[in-house]
Amino acid sequence: MKRPGIILASVLAVLITAASYAEEKKADPYQLFYTANHNYESRDYLKAVEGYVAILESGLESGNLYYNIGNGFLKMGSLGHAILCYERAKRLIPHDSDLKANLSYARSLVESANTETQGNFILNALDAIFGLYSLRAIIFSATILYLLLLLLIGLFIAKPFFARRFRAVLVLVVALFILNLSAVAARYFDERILKHGIVVQKEVECKYEPIEKSTTYYTLHEGREVLILNTRNGWRQVRRPDGKISWVKKEAVEEI
Repeated sequence: MKRPGIILASVLAVLITAASYAEEKKADPYQLFYTANHNYESRDYLKAVEGYVAILESGLESGNLYYNIGNGFLKMGSLGHAILCYERAKRLIPHDSDLKANLSYARSLVESANTETQGNFILNALDAIFGLYSLRAIIFSATILYLLLLLLIGLFIAKPFFARRFRAVLVLVVALFILNLSAVAARYFDERILKHGIVVQKEVECKYEPIEKSTTYYTLHEGREVLILNTRNGWRQVRRPDGKISWVKKEAVEEI
């Protein structure tokens, strides 16, 4: 190989090696996590949040990451983003006691009038039973019950004696399966179909129409949860828990 060719090959080799090293370093979530934790303990909350977000952007999503990001935002006084991250964490680790405590505390800081509603009785009952479990866990338990139901039906067909003796077991499994399936449907609709959002700005003017000159209908404060009905041209149509619908700037509300 001639001298220019050797130089070019060497340069390419160095660039490829450097790129591989940079990519490897970028994709090292353990180092990012360690650094983020160190920054958090050093009270450099901004850098800590940036580190946790970098892990999320690498494709590793977890409830604990969202929880840590929420803590960082709460320490920085960004109440809306803190509640947003806690709510995202709640969908993955709803049973976590620290998460529930911090979310409850953050919600207590939200400035707002009492516009909450009682909700549907059946949905409240399902939430009371399955509230500590994630959607994935509920789907898993429904799948297990479904397989158990098939097994029992097959056994009872093959051995009628068992059908007469253990009919109550079959009824119980059917009842549990229907209850579990109802919980899956309700949770899936709430988390995957409905679009919940959190106000992330201190005070947001809610308009009758998606234009600047429109009259203000009411005001939303940071940390309030709303339902996002529509998004267009830089505006979001939102509904408060009491049913009042308005338009806000898109950047004022982030989807959970």
